[in-house]
Amino acid sequence: MTLFVYINTGGHEHVRESDLFEIDAAGFLVDMGSVLVDHCSNAVAATARPALQQAIRRIKSGDTLVVSRLGYLGSGISDVVSTLATLAVKRAHAVCLDAGKNDLCVIGDNSPVRILQLAAELERDAKRARALDAAAIAKQVGAPQGRPASLSASQRQQALSALASGSTVTAVARILSTSRQTIIRLRDSARHAAVQDGMTAATIATHLDS
Repeated sequence: MTLFVYINTGGHEHVRESDLFEIDAAGFLVDMGSVLVDHCSNAVAATARPALQQAIRRIKSGDTLVVSRLGYLGSGISDVVSTLATLAVKRAHAVCLDAGKNDLCVIGDNSPVRILQLAAELERDAKRARALDAAAIAKQVGAPQGRPASLSASQRQQALSALASGSTVTAVARILSTSRQTIIRLRDSARHAAVQDGMTAATIATHLDS
């Protein structure tokens, strides 16, 4: 059974040596040929960390991956859970010194992975709730919601004028370097606004059809 050590220095070279010292002090016998190191930001997803992915590819059933920090396994709780799940499928073990020497890949209702999954669900629910609260507050104060407009006010007017002059949706989209869907939404919105203002559907079609 092989012991792999993974370290992500985050761009700080001293981290490698301090982690190796910490792992050695914890009683793990380290083979330097099985030490893999990344130097990327901890905000980078696990799948984009070359050394981590190399370690996962090399690990076989019964092998153990040791890290000093849980953040080495992913950029967030869900990412860490995904990494641990991948190792668990390979029937490997994972130890994080910050969490003690217990195997993080153990499966069960009270396993570390399950607890992390619940934490990830809590994190997603909290983000969703904050987004809904922010939208509600924005609606109350009349703040703009949704994505910002891809066209300026003058460009929108230019597009509507071009459509009214007989230009096609495709031609207008090409001139303004935008998508056909953007022009179609603008056209349909103008039609709806015109209806609200009392124009007839026939008049609208005459001016805005393409």
